[in-house]
Amino acid sequence: MGCIELSLFIGFKYASINKIAVASDYEAQYYLGISTLFAYMSYINMSSSLSYDVIIIGAGIVGLACAERLSSSGAKVLVIERHPGFGNETSSRNSEVIHAGIYYPQNSLKAILCVDGNRKIYVWCEKYRIPHYRIGKFIVAVNKDESERLENIYQNGIANGVQGLKRSPIENFRKEEPHINAHSVLWSGSTGIVDSHKLMASLEYLAIECGCDFAYNHSVEQIKPISSGYEVVSTDTHGNKSSATAGIIINSAGLDSDSVAEMAGINADKTGYRLHYCKGHYFKITPSKSHIANHLIYPVPNDKLHSLGIHITCELDGSLKLGPDSQYLATRQQDYSISGEAHRKFYQAAAEYINGLEYDDITPGLAGIRPKLQTEGGGFRDFVIAEESGKGLPGLINLIGIESPGLTCCLTIADYVFGLLR
Repeated sequence: MGCIELSLFIGFKYASINKIAVASDYEAQYYLGISTLFAYMSYINMSSSLSYDVIIIGAGIVGLACAERLSSSGAKVLVIERHPGFGNETSSRNSEVIHAGIYYPQNSLKAILCVDGNRKIYVWCEKYRIPHYRIGKFIVAVNKDESERLENIYQNGIANGVQGLKRSPIENFRKEEPHINAHSVLWSGSTGIVDSHKLMASLEYLAIECGCDFAYNHSVEQIKPISSGYEVVSTDTHGNKSSATAGIIINSAGLDSDSVAEMAGINADKTGYRLHYCKGHYFKITPSKSHIANHLIYPVPNDKLHSLGIHITCELDGSLKLGPDSQYLATRQQDYSISGEAHRKFYQAAAEYINGLEYDDITPGLAGIRPKLQTEGGGFRDFVIAEESGKGLPGLINLIGIESPGLTCCLTIADYVFGLLR
């Protein structure tokens, strides 16, 4: 695949005696073929409240990108995360696809940030040797009606400035993908795949190199406006409370970003910030059928873009998986189980465009939950990236509804946030 693997092996120790547990004795082996770099952080005494320029709530991929961007610009940054490490929720339970920006409405944040983010993430991956592969994607219409919708998708992608998007002659496609049924297809040459864990590790490593502190195993409980900005109160896994202050708060709390906004005094229902959990399942395709696709294969999505449909994703190790589907949840429970009913649903969807796939060729993989602003059956909703001075909360930046294509957009979202603060 033409990329050198970046290996990051990270070890943390934690302290929690009336203070926030800050990442300490940080050890990173940054393998670039010839060199190994080590960086260390000492414990930070937080028995009294510490002051920062910026506090970021949430260490998913977007929170990490913001931490790297702001700390590299000289800001004193603290990241607070309830899990033991970064990327434990949506950021690690997805397709790991670098999207091109084809589907999203023109001039939406999703379209603008995805098209720019696509270019930037490839540059980042090359610079820091993050495993990735610009494998390309076919969007497949299986009948005449879908072909008409496919043409609309093409025109939208061109209007969005997507690079490498073209109509592909069906004869060429059948040579490339003989096991896939198609009436017509689009080719997206800028779509790819990436090792999201190593991408996140690189962001965390570089943020720490610039002096960023990470408080893992801490759940935010209160956000209090004070004269100098905000006081953020959190509790560790032992029940110990601690606090930190900052003039700027970035709410990048993913699945609970609406709840964090409410801690700051925003009514999530009145502002349209209320999130809806949407679960997506993935199924692995048996290795003996790994020949059925040579590129990413996507069906034509529904017009409301609840999801992009059950598609074939190629993994960096050469394996294949199907997913995700789209299942809105009635509760906020983070349930990642996969039912037998999902198995049947996946097989039926895949059999519409894949030849030679048997029911027993797919087995349950993982599940993820997307923080959607869009209601079930509702129309398109864009990212919320908002500085909240207009709501009487200057210095509070909310990042809400950051679902797909959030991974692709992580660097451009960080740039956008940086622009809001200048």
